[in-house]
Amino acid sequence: MNILDELKISILYVEDNPDDQLILKRSLKEKLPINFDLITVETATKGLKKVENENFDIIIFDYMLPDMSGIEFVQELKKKNVKTPTILVTSKGSETVAVNAMKLGVHDYIIKEEISSRRLVDSITELLLKSSLPETVDTETAKVIATIFDKNPTIYIESINVLRYKPANEIPAKKLISALKTLAEIKIVNALPSRSVIICPDCSSTTTTLHLECPECEITKMTKEEALEHFDCGNIDFRSNFEKGEGISICPKCGKKLKVIGVDYRKIENWYKCANKHFFGQPNFKFVCSKCNGRFTLEEANLDMLHNYNITTSGRQILKLGVKVTEMSEKSQDKKSSRKT
Repeated sequence: MNILDELKISILYVEDNPDDQLILKRSLKEKLPINFDLITVETATKGLKKVENENFDIIIFDYMLPDMSGIEFVQELKKKNVKTPTILVTSKGSETVAVNAMKLGVHDYIIKEEISSRRLVDSITELLLKSSLPETVDTETAKVIATIFDKNPTIYIESINVLRYKPANEIPAKKLISALKTLAEIKIVNALPSRSVIICPDCSSTTTTLHLECPECEITKMTKEEALEHFDCGNIDFRSNFEKGEGISICPKCGKKLKVIGVDYRKIENWYKCANKHFFGQPNFKFVCSKCNGRFTLEEANLDMLHNYNITTSGRQILKLGVKVTEMSEKSQDKKSSRKT
């Protein structure tokens, strides 16, 4: 099954004339290449009630309604902060009224005589396109993301260049991640913080290796071991250099025997000695970039937060809707171009 087969939009039509209701339904059935549910009501009051209780992708309404005008209906929608795209149906010669309605927030209008023409479907397509996919996410990328979410509840980001999901595709991971970030901004997907990633400040590569360095000579070859500090002479060395067997510990510097811990000596955990015999408690942490060989500390590095992504219920519908209407728009443009040639 194609990922768009189950796509269905919901349209509210506010119109008191049964003949006009039938004409619009028949026109959409013949010309709109998207599955749809058409809900019809006879008054603006019933329309407002429907909007309060149900979600719609498009609202179409007549200017002349029994209980209020189309302008008043728009004003009521505005009071309720309804963001659903709207199309006003008006009589020929009432274009000025329609323009005034658009100033109040109506997205488009059509003349009643155009209901059975292609004009209505084109208007619906354009409004759906504007309200679904952002311009920076192309159709192919959106289709791939929709397919991935059909197979995976969550897309896991391994690095800023690597995603973990099935099935594989040919679109670069960087492009998919960029699209996911855009979709997260408009709440189509949820971005779930995963982990931080180190980025080279010189070339922006994320492929780095952590090195431990001696604070004095910066050499990376070192050994780590529990250490002892002899109070009498102040010597600090690895425990193995003090131990002489049979429970006897002798300071390798002054030759005195260590007797009582806390009186003669103390334990120091996790000390280091480099190949040049520098002794230290904490090495320096340095990152080495695999791409440009640059060396930098954590303070000098650029940091980015990786996210995993899952899709919202409404986001799944919007994403598939965006893919569908974009394809419709592209096909329409191709037909127009072919006619010109």
